[in-house]
Amino acid sequence: MRRRLHKTTLLFMIAIGVISMDACRKNYDATAEDMTEYGWVLYTAGDYLSSNEWFKSSIVENDKWKDGYNGLGWSYAKLMVMDTSIAHFITGLATEEDKWLTTDVQSEILAGLVFSYHAKGIDTSVLAYGRAFIDSTAKPLTPGWMFSHDSLINYLDVRITLAASYFAVGKFDSASVQVQIVLDSLNSSVIAISDTTLEGRRKMAEQISSLQTSLLKQ
Repeated sequence: MRRRLHKTTLLFMIAIGVISMDACRKNYDATAEDMTEYGWVLYTAGDYLSSNEWFKSSIVENDKWKDGYNGLGWSYAKLMVMDTSIAHFITGLATEEDKWLTTDVQSEILAGLVFSYHAKGIDTSVLAYGRAFIDSTAKPLTPGWMFSHDSLINYLDVRITLAASYFAVGKFDSASVQVQIVLDSLNSSVIAISDTTLEGRRKMAEQISSLQTSLLKQ
């Protein structure tokens, strides 16, 4: 891991450091995009504290850089500072996306809000941002959404989180619909529990919990 980080740091410094060019003596300074890219390198390496500092630097450099707020939201969430995570996600949500950026930052922010509000147990906000996430990613001929900085996090995690929040607010039919979507996406022959009796709800809760655990391992 140390070797990987050292190599990455070296490449980063070569790419964006202040480099003296013998031919033209031109200086190159790091941009907000450069800082954010390096922040994501550290994030994917599990160094959430250092990545957070780079994301902070990116929005100091350019307070309109949407992916900087995205990075702050995700890194603060990893550091379990949920209120600050949510605050940066919301700021990023209202910031215009760079047209040249290939990453769907808006969807990543919406997914981040779903998980952050779920961690705080605020189910109404989970549902609001979850529905917005589905609307933003439900595009014809587009494969299922996946977090660009962690392939283990994808649209199924958002769906099962929605199911848990629907269950928590007593919307059992909607919870069952989300569970069935997850099961179908996994090519499972299992049928979502739709029984809303007391015993049925117990089984539904167990099914949601089991799928949450299963998806964490995939």
